Amino acid sequence: LAAGVGLFSNQLFFILGIKLSDPVIGSAWQPSQPVFTLMLAVLVGYEKLTCRRVAGILIAVSGAVFMVVFGMASSGGSSGSAALVGNLLFFLNCFGTSAYVIVTKGLVKKYPAIAVTGWAYLLGSMMMLVVVTIINETPECLRFVCSDSDKDVQQTCIDGAWEVPRAMILPLAYWILFSSVTAYFAMTWANQYATASFVSVYTVLQPCTSGLISAILIFTHDSAWAKEYSLSYPGWNDLGILGIIAGLALLFTDSTLPQGGTDDCREPGPDGRQVAFLDDAAVASVDGCCQAATVRSNPG
Repeated sequence: LAAGVGLFSNQLFFILGIKLSDPVIGSAWQPSQPVFTLMLAVLVGYEKLTCRRVAGILIAVSGAVFMVVFGMASSGGSSGSAALVGNLLFFLNCFGTSAYVIVTKGLVKKYPAIAVTGWAYLLGSMMMLVVVTIINETPECLRFVCSDSDKDVQQTCIDGAWEVPRAMILPLAYWILFSSVTAYFAMTWANQYATASFVSVYTVLQPCTSGLISAILIFTHDSAWAKEYSLSYPGWNDLGILGIIAGLALLFTDSTLPQGGTDDCREPGPDGRQVAFLDDAAVASVDGCCQAATVRSNPG
């Protein structure tokens, strides 16, 4: 249920935030996820703070923010209360993703990653349906969500609350299948083998991949097409990738990261020394090795 709430809040608050606030602000919020994840991981006892880990995350996040904020001019989006609410929604969006990573960290040790992802989506979809129904059937909420400086656009949004434009079917299908379902399954699967903060830190690569895809699309089309979709070649702001690389390098060389794909589960023993606590799979593996050793040493 908690994983479903995290997934639901991520999707809902991002969509509403994009509608009410500036897309540049939405992009700038995304690299905050590793910071939230590390904070939550430390609070629940999954990870320990180290100077190298904190520095790596902050440097990578700074590089990503630099690429986004200084690479895009202000789009002159919503202002006033709508923009304020939009920033709050982006905060909840990023925090929800971090919470999902933390919650599923324990679940993937007991259940397959695909099962965890599937149940989270099932519960999240049910919650989304309830909230969308409430918003669309409440005039005040619908008017606020559809707020726009162009009154005609706002009225079109209100009148077609339950309609999906035909031109949006393929983009929406791509977002659901790849940007959402596939991405979350991959993240949940990786959560079995890496620390929570390490899983989240890859969100800082989003500006890099966006710039690369934009360059490929512009190269394969013409400048007029690129201008129509507000695409441009990488610029000086893309030097922020150096910060991303430096931050990831610090994280990769952090000696406190778990080796062999498991978390560091050592705790102080009665005599003060570190004692390693194994999960069921590890115990079974050790038992199997011991039995095999016994057979070999006592062949008769």
